[in-house]
Amino acid sequence: MLDAQKISLEMDPPPGSELDVLRLLDEVSFSVPNGHLMAIVGPSGCGKSTLLKVIAGIVEQTSGDLKWEGRDLEEEEDLHPGELGYVPQFSLAHDLLTVEECVADSMALRTQLPGTEDFEPKLDKILAITGLTELADRRVKVLSGGQKRRLGLALELVTNPCLLLCDEVTSGLDPKSEREITELLHLLSRENPRRVVINVTHSLASLQAFDSVLVMLQGRLVFHGPPDMLTHYFTVDHPEEVYLRLSQRDPLAWHESWLKKRQHYEAMLIKPEPAKQISSEVAVPDDPEHEAAAPEELPSMLSQVFTLLHRRWMIFRRDAGQVWLHLAMLLGFPLLVVIFALDGIKPLRQLSLRQESNILQELTQATQHLVEQLNAGGLVSGLVMLQVVLVTLMASNNAAREIAGERQILEREKLGGLRISAYVLSKVLFLGVFVLAQSIWMGIFVDMITGGLPGDLIVKLVLLILVSAAMTSVCLGISALCRTPEKATILSIYLVGFQLPLSGAVLSLPDWIEGVVNPFIAAFWAWSGSLRSMSDTAFYEAVKKVTETSLVTPEMAAFALLAHALIGVTMAYVGSKGSQWD
Repeated sequence: MLDAQKISLEMDPPPGSELDVLRLLDEVSFSVPNGHLMAIVGPSGCGKSTLLKVIAGIVEQTSGDLKWEGRDLEEEEDLHPGELGYVPQFSLAHDLLTVEECVADSMALRTQLPGTEDFEPKLDKILAITGLTELADRRVKVLSGGQKRRLGLALELVTNPCLLLCDEVTSGLDPKSEREITELLHLLSRENPRRVVINVTHSLASLQAFDSVLVMLQGRLVFHGPPDMLTHYFTVDHPEEVYLRLSQRDPLAWHESWLKKRQHYEAMLIKPEPAKQISSEVAVPDDPEHEAAAPEELPSMLSQVFTLLHRRWMIFRRDAGQVWLHLAMLLGFPLLVVIFALDGIKPLRQLSLRQESNILQELTQATQHLVEQLNAGGLVSGLVMLQVVLVTLMASNNAAREIAGERQILEREKLGGLRISAYVLSKVLFLGVFVLAQSIWMGIFVDMITGGLPGDLIVKLVLLILVSAAMTSVCLGISALCRTPEKATILSIYLVGFQLPLSGAVLSLPDWIEGVVNPFIAAFWAWSGSLRSMSDTAFYEAVKKVTETSLVTPEMAAFALLAHALIGVTMAYVGSKGSQWD
């Protein structure tokens, strides 16, 4: 049984409001027996979805007690991820995966069934009970609204949850699809004798399929009873007239009226009938096992990492636009660098060490040497910085949308037991492949075409890899902290845009600004460390003549870039762990 007593939720009011506190829920109390299907209805903004999120544990109530089978969910142990199923309003699945792949991945992330003989039978059963067997090979992006709602339910049924919470899964559907989804919810409430199914809905058209109806108005409970008593209580002829009737009295008056009559109507809530077939379109395979089984054990962290990696690579391979974009950057950006060095790097001429009697000739040679030094130093410095900036641009493109673009999917999977460490590690491993491929190819290709830039190639490759890893990690952190992929992309582009002017490679910064800015500019460390690696070559003096920025050792640059990468991964972990439900 789910038992809620005086659940309240308060928040700070918006700026400029005359209210001292904004009360989203006000002492909501109700009980729901096992094997029960309850609808939460009410006008828009009345607190329906908020109440559901409190029950799910997404939002913590300010006061009140919430108990499941006598267990206080606030003071004692929370629901096991396998005991809870939460279905958002819109199906949260990757568009490029098939229905069967989505359900199989959900099972792999939330259970230990993959690799056992029970995996395929359970997968088939879930597809059958949700009416998705014939759609198993279809990709999510081609499904209708009703089919996506069925998929959302299927993703939560992999653990056979005893508390199934649905947030407006019938909204926006045609009457036939709405009726089918409602019948499916009714069926699911009977399929497991311990299960409670709660559906938030704005529609009052299919209430007879529910065992009880809970009506909310401005955060207050104003009715909870059998659906056939709804019209009687509100003295209307049809359920559709309830909302109009609610507008005719103050919410507090409705709430106080309910408190007086609550005991009478809640006493009418009877135990629902046993499971039965209610629609030829919603069929359940014969299964005598309805015992109160223990929650499914979560898979290991490494198992979750493997599943996430496999899924991410599958999505990447099927996204032709992304594949071609990565290939274009991988091949095109190094070509862009060598365009500026088609003639290669010419060796510096050495000034004659003997004293010339012809002073004019000596001055001419010195002038020519200085010009060549400036040209060579500028070319070397520019090529190194161009490589660094293009590598950081690729890193930004790789990571900016990686988490923000699937934020709602992450939130649903976290609620189902996905470990944040497994999620972030899977992203690091996935993006690490691009870091290595793009950085190594950039360094080797440019070095090969130009005839060999001065300095140690291995040192320069290591610094390119580290600057790519640093920018990838920081942009991944930005992606985790942002609510939308658009915002994450803009911030990441700005971050890359500031790399060149603030690195000191083009224009020297004042000393006091340089000391403050340089630690945060990844491009500075890779550029500076690469140039310093040329210290045992004739080019180093040429480079020093064209830059007034202090150059650091490769070791110091590597340490700083590793620190950037570590900070970025930490940002990604913290951002992913925080809740960002819509």
